[in-house]
Amino acid sequence: MKNSLFTLTLLASCSIASQATASSDHPTSNYLWYEQPAKLYGHSPMGRENLKTAGNNNGNPWESEALPIGNGRIGAMVFGGDKIERLALNEISLWTGGSVSTDAYNYGPKSGKEDFGAYQPFGDLLITFHNDQPTENYERSLDLTTGIAKTSYTSNGVNYTREVFASYPHQVIVMTCKADKPGQLNADFILKPAHDAKVTAVSSGQNNKLTISGTLANGEEFEGVVSIIPKGGTVTATGGSKNVSVTYEKRYAECNLDTIPKLVVKNGSECIVILSMATDYVMDHSKNWKGESPQKKNNFYMAKALRTPIAELKKAHIDNYKALFDRVKLNLGKTDAELASLPTDKRLKAYKTRLDNNTTKGAGQERLYTVETNDPELEETLFQYGRYMLISGSRPGNLPVNLQGLWNDMVSPPWASDYHNNINVQMCYWGAEPANLSECHIPLVNYINAMQDPLRNFTKKQFKPENGKETRGWTVRTSQNIFGGHAWQWNIPSNAWYARHLWDHFAFTCDKNYLKNVAYPIMKEVSEFWEDNLKELGDKGEGFFSAEKNINREELADIKKGTLVAPKAWSPEHGPREDGVSHDQQLIWDVFTNTITAGNVLGGNQAFSKELAEKRDRLAKPKIGKEGNLQEWMIDRIARTDHRHTSHLYAVYPGNEISMEKTPELAKAARNSLEWRGTTGDSRRSWTWPWRTALWARFKEGDRAHDMVAGLLHHNILPNMLANHAPMQMDGTYGITGAMCEMLVQSHTGDFTKMPEISLLPSPAKSWPSGSVKGLKARGNITVDFEWKDGKVTTYKLTSPLRRPVKLTVNGETKTVTPEESNIKK
Repeated sequence: MKNSLFTLTLLASCSIASQATASSDHPTSNYLWYEQPAKLYGHSPMGRENLKTAGNNNGNPWESEALPIGNGRIGAMVFGGDKIERLALNEISLWTGGSVSTDAYNYGPKSGKEDFGAYQPFGDLLITFHNDQPTENYERSLDLTTGIAKTSYTSNGVNYTREVFASYPHQVIVMTCKADKPGQLNADFILKPAHDAKVTAVSSGQNNKLTISGTLANGEEFEGVVSIIPKGGTVTATGGSKNVSVTYEKRYAECNLDTIPKLVVKNGSECIVILSMATDYVMDHSKNWKGESPQKKNNFYMAKALRTPIAELKKAHIDNYKALFDRVKLNLGKTDAELASLPTDKRLKAYKTRLDNNTTKGAGQERLYTVETNDPELEETLFQYGRYMLISGSRPGNLPVNLQGLWNDMVSPPWASDYHNNINVQMCYWGAEPANLSECHIPLVNYINAMQDPLRNFTKKQFKPENGKETRGWTVRTSQNIFGGHAWQWNIPSNAWYARHLWDHFAFTCDKNYLKNVAYPIMKEVSEFWEDNLKELGDKGEGFFSAEKNINREELADIKKGTLVAPKAWSPEHGPREDGVSHDQQLIWDVFTNTITAGNVLGGNQAFSKELAEKRDRLAKPKIGKEGNLQEWMIDRIARTDHRHTSHLYAVYPGNEISMEKTPELAKAARNSLEWRGTTGDSRRSWTWPWRTALWARFKEGDRAHDMVAGLLHHNILPNMLANHAPMQMDGTYGITGAMCEMLVQSHTGDFTKMPEISLLPSPAKSWPSGSVKGLKARGNITVDFEWKDGKVTTYKLTSPLRRPVKLTVNGETKTVTPEESNIKK
């Protein structure tokens, strides 16, 4: 019978036979814990016969229950099973597909170089424990302060514990398995591939190793290696070396587990598991995306890890991780002790139940919830979870996070688990700079830089200026892969949105070498693209195009001859193709403005800056509609809709063309547009809540901003605290961190290159009457600490390596201060 190894034990792993809550105290914030394992499989033949009895009400338990670990390159979802442990494995560069430009969105596990392809799961490490006795005192957890996932339980009088973490310094996943009595650790270890692979099990002296290796349809090579170091007992290998065939059913990979070679640990008391994964990918178009063999990479990683004692491996991981995580401390208040003591899934359920009973019905000029939430420590955990996930998913030297971050268990994931550039990948990095994780922004910067060559070629073929010359610069379609390929429809202003990230990295670091050598050349090239592709309208909008028939051209009567517009634009993902859509106009204004400022900072670019300024001033400007809304199009339409996108509010956030301080009338119109979007129906998506949180924060309405934080927790957060679109995707998890930063500190007004402008607690919320924050960043490379009570800042401290005046607003009062000198030099 296929999969007999698991069919007898799956039910036992899905529920605890005799449950008693662990007696240890738990941190009340920045800590996730549960009283039952995640269910192993909610999708496949491996568990299908047990789906009903397993009682999985959260869809795929991989996305809703398992706990993520990662080091930016490799990662795992940890299930914490008491009978069977599953680590669902990923390596960020395991992709099918190739360098293509296509409307066709062809992707999946068999995609070759002529297809777009998809991000792929690596496989599973499956550990079957030889123990059929009931389990007691079960607990699993994820400590956000250390990046370590733990599992503990008692069975037949033996206490079992496991710890697992993904080490950035050593580039391996490390697991320890312990029994507190000699000879009681007995387990089978299998590496289950997600693609056809050669699987080998070897046990000879101290060399106890599992290996999988194979080649994807596009020629990319991969290899995974597991080494087991036992303490006491024996390790034996069974099955030798075999070619394992994988079949694909819908979105998932399946194979016959009984045929897979394995390692068997008998009568041990402890074992250390070291896991490495690699591909031959390199993010370099000039090398045809091919680098060192995965075997060579794994040999290096494993040799380094295996010669390092486990205590040093753990210390190196914690020290490296905490150097990033500990930069920001947030206190939003204390949660009631009884509520705070609940396991995370029950605590989240209690939060949602409270809001279910206190939701304002309908959409109108009122708040979403009629009471304040009472679990500020859970909301603090949500904020820090986004930082944890960015540290775990995005580190220098690696690819950036994609739609599912680093984590994916589907061979045909939704939207290919791609880099979706009309909001999603950008939102993933909203918290990088303000939440003091600037290094974690670097993978996106490097990705943008690395993709330019193929995108230039595709762009030249697609876009032909009226003057007959070649288009300068580049742009891209909505969906991107790791080979310079892109698919679906062109998202032409995405190049300008990417430029915003390049600029923000400079804005928060003030690194002129980076600006000169990386950011400015790309920003200049993006600006040149728009210089070549803007459309000039005639008097009263002559020449204006709209895909919608019978438009009212009288609405264009105020358009002057020479006005510049983005041609045939789209307000993702809303409305007709039309010239001068607000979303595109705002992005072009943004890149022109920031490129001009960058040129001024560097000097020697006055002619180009003057040229850009002339074109920027001719761009079609934001317009206020007849109902007092900020128009989404040059033609005034659809003021009220529950559409998930707020594309025409880019100029409010993450842009800064419109603000309460500088353009109050436009800000008022933008606020009306946000109000009328509502919070029902299509608006309830994982990434809509963070954007609206940030927007309300920029409008200085902290209670409305907090409602959006609560809305995300209420409607879209899964039991393991990941955001659900549906399906699960990471943009909401990441984006809420950046959005909450805007409630605490704002620095987007003014010119930070001359005098930064900073506002502390610009959007106080009744749900957080008192609290403190340390380590947030403001533009101008300024670190911000402050405390507040009853919605008013009581103490503050600004530090910076740049000793220059700052225009600071605190409790409605604006003054000029000079930050204290910091020891951090950038």
